[in-house]
Amino acid sequence: MKRDSLEVQLLHSLIGTPKRTRKKVPKVGLADMTDAEFRAHKARLQADSRKAIKAKKAQGSLPFNTATTRDALSDAAIMLLASNGPGADAIRVYLSKVFPGMPGVPLTVTARAKSGELKPKLIAFAKTPLGSLSVKAHSRRA
Repeated sequence: MKRDSLEVQLLHSLIGTPKRTRKKVPKVGLADMTDAEFRAHKARLQADSRKAIKAKKAQGSLPFNTATTRDALSDAAIMLLASNGPGADAIRVYLSKVFPGMPGVPLTVTARAKSGELKPKLIAFAKTPLGSLSVKAHSRRA
């Protein structure tokens, strides 16, 4: 049995013994996990991530990650092509380089953007009115 000093015994008599004690949980690294544990761990992380994204969407915001950044940039490109704003030519040149041997792709994408067939995905999350997002107002050609 462990003997406590007189001061500790007096403190215990005045304060009382602690009601709970902490037990150290052994840390398990990813390398130490079995395949089933690792899959369960990844599933938990993915579920937490989805829950956080859902909560941000409910607040009217999106998480800042690679997927939403790509969506926002593609929305900007769609709006530029639809309005023939500054940079639309650069987007068409890029499309022709991405799809070599298919000369109609840039014009087809532009036509789809203008007709509304290609729609921006994240426009509902933009905090500014749609009219202020119009590129025509900023165009040098106007």
